[in-house]
Parts: sequence; C-alpha cells; structure tokens
Amino acid sequence: MASLEDLGKNFKDFTPSDNDGVTRIIQNWGNELIAQMRNNLTQNKSNASSQLLQSMIGKVTTPLTGYDLTVSMEDYYVNVEDGQKPGTKVAQKNIYEWIQNKADIQSKIISKSPDRIAATRSLAYVITRKIYREGTQAKPFIRPALNQVTTDVLSKRISKYIVDSLTGE
Repeated sequence: MASLEDLGKNFKDFTPSDNDGVTRIIQNWGNELIAQMRNNLTQNKSNASSQLLQSMIGKVTTPLTGYDLTVSMEDYYVNVEDGQKPGTKVAQKNIYEWIQNKADIQSKIISKSPDRIAATRSLAYVITRKIYREGTQAKPFIRPALNQVTTDVLSKRISKYIVDSLTGE
C-alpha cells in the first residue's frame, strides 16, 4: 500500500497532458457516442443516403485548457436533428442526389420512366416544394445518444484512470 507521501509525489509528477491515457479514454467514449448516434439514425429511418452516418468522425485535441472532443459530420445534421420549419429552402440539387442514392425510389418510380433524368428532376422538384411548404419532422439522434452515452460515464472513467495512475494500480 502506498503512503500519503508516495501518493503526493505521484500526484506531483502526474501530468495528464503528457500521458495519452486520458486522450484514449475520451476518444473511446467519443467512438461510443458516434456508434450510438449512427444507431439512432438507423432506427429513426433518417439514414437515407448513408452520407450523414458515414461522415461522423470524432477527434480529440489537447489545447492548453484541457481536452476537446469534436464530432464532425455533414452540415445538414441539424435538419435531421431539429427538423425544418415550413418556408425553409432546400437545394433541389441535394434532393436530386438523395433520390439517386435511394435504390428503392430508383427501382419503384424512376426506372419505369423512359427519361430517368427528367423523372428524377421532377421528383426532386416536388419533394423540394413539399419541404418548403410543410417543413420536415425532427428526428433527433444526437440528444438521445448523449442521454445513452453520458458524460457521467466519461468522468468516471477518467477519474478511475487518474486514481489508478496515482496509486500505481
């Protein structure tokens, strides 16, 4: 068992920024959070083109003030998370690309048309107009993930790591 004097010396010598253990804990937690967000997207049926799901990347940085976890993803995540209000303009080009990525739409609707490009453009226009008129429903995937993969779990893991490092366990 370590004496109080030994613990004090260990604590004095312990610098988490020089040790990648905390960074690894944060990165692992971030990966769990991203996995849960991806799962929520799939369960919400909000994963139309898989582009949002595939774009999620977590990165830990260590500025002078501590640690930062940044989760990057496609900018339209907010439209999925919070929905879109009526009157919101959507780029028809984005809807067109989405339609092209949706195999079931292609096989059921577009493939029956003699002019697939015109049919896809027409459908993109109709969808864009509907979103402008009615908006879209929110399908949260970030907030539920943060309720499932909590920061409390992260803080407990970091605390345990620091205690284990100081006590030599």
